Amino acid sequence: MELTTGPTLNTSAWLHPPYNTSSGPWIEAPYPYGTAELVLIGMATASLSILTVLGNTLVILSIKVNRHLRTINNYFLVSLAAADLLIGLLSMNVYTLYSLRGHWPLGPELCDAWLVLDYVVSNASVLNLLLISLDRYLCTRWPLSYPVRRTGHMAGLMIGAAWLLSFLLWAPAILCWQRAGGRRVIPDGQCYIHLLASPAVTMGTTLLSFYLPALVMIGLYSRLSVASRHRLSAFQDGRRTLTLSRPAVKNFLLGQRSWGASSLSSDLSLHRQGTSGSPVDKADKLDSCKRPVGTLRPKLTYLSASAALSSCPSFRSQERRRRRAMARERRLTNTILAILLAFIVTWTPYNVMAVIGAFRHIRIPDGLWTAGYWLCYVNSTINPCCYSLCNVTFRKTFCCLLSCGSRKLNQH
Repeated sequence: MELTTGPTLNTSAWLHPPYNTSSGPWIEAPYPYGTAELVLIGMATASLSILTVLGNTLVILSIKVNRHLRTINNYFLVSLAAADLLIGLLSMNVYTLYSLRGHWPLGPELCDAWLVLDYVVSNASVLNLLLISLDRYLCTRWPLSYPVRRTGHMAGLMIGAAWLLSFLLWAPAILCWQRAGGRRVIPDGQCYIHLLASPAVTMGTTLLSFYLPALVMIGLYSRLSVASRHRLSAFQDGRRTLTLSRPAVKNFLLGQRSWGASSLSSDLSLHRQGTSGSPVDKADKLDSCKRPVGTLRPKLTYLSASAALSSCPSFRSQERRRRRAMARERRLTNTILAILLAFIVTWTPYNVMAVIGAFRHIRIPDGLWTAGYWLCYVNSTINPCCYSLCNVTFRKTFCCLLSCGSRKLNQH
């Protein structure tokens, strides 16, 4: 979810901290929606929660049961899926309860626990996205040295550092500033981070937790895309060079073939002259009859350059490896692009509204706040779709898990 303003900056009187003077006093509205609205909103949010939990569970199970997906790259996807799973399982449902009831019904302790969970998991999700982009960029920048050092232990340390940094960034801020002088400063029935009541703090946390990571990821992907295009171009140039070299090889081999044929014609002519009574020694006759048999047969085996190259195992295996490598690179690059676009599209609206509301004190309509906040949650629903749409192995594994379970998949 949103890392900087959360459910507290909604301009409705029961969700925002009291720095926005345009929104009036605190008003407790136990049920701000009618019965029909409650049913529709509950069904929609429950469906999103189920889809989020199901999709991210499939990601984790797919990497567990399919040995082809158990790669270092996908360790970061597991961490991201775990964060998105917690968002779908807990954050979405608690926020729905808070929104539909119009006040916080679970007490101050559970309020602080939910805020810690929501903000830490959301920040970890962003840092995992950053790690995915950074890992791919380092693989491209140092293709020989970095993959050697990038072990499972190193990936685990990077993932652990992302989660620890998220916890240290938000847990103390949430737990230490909710009380002043031994008294809780958050009104009863409300649940928000008191520290974010300051516009300056809102701007700082928004910059560090969204705008800066987003800019870094865009820069990394841009350089990654350029490097990937260069490698694809080099691969195509290599294939073109091999194709252009085949006629020369073919001409050489055909020249050998024509030389053998002309030699055979000359020898046969000598043989005919010898048999018709021309002055040819008997030894020369015998030599002219034997020479074609010994000299022509190996030269006629060179039929064409294409057949010779296609029959060479080293050429076939090398080209096959190149094709697999380039296909894998395309899949990884497309997956990162899809995840990055989903992150930017779903998180930008709320962060823009947060900055505008904090500094200009403009009363943004409640519907826009709620839609922007839920867009951040929806990002956790979209990420598994990005994997399945951009990666054939993920898609096939998803289908197999949904249809026949992991036993048949392990047999392959």
